Amino acid sequence: MAAGCQALRLDVLGTNLPAQKLYTAMGFQYRTTLKLFYEDTGTTDYLLYELVL
Repeated sequence: MAAGCQALRLDVLGTNLPAQKLYTAMGFQYRTTLKLFYEDTGTTDYLLYELVL
């Protein structure tokens, strides 16, 4: 773990239910949903998860 790190954060496509279940099972907590732009998906809903270290 890097010094000073307090949390791990990740985002997942709103339609990716298997990943959402996996992250929740690993202790990540849902924080919010945002519309984000990535070249391969365009503007899409992403769920943001966080794991406090």
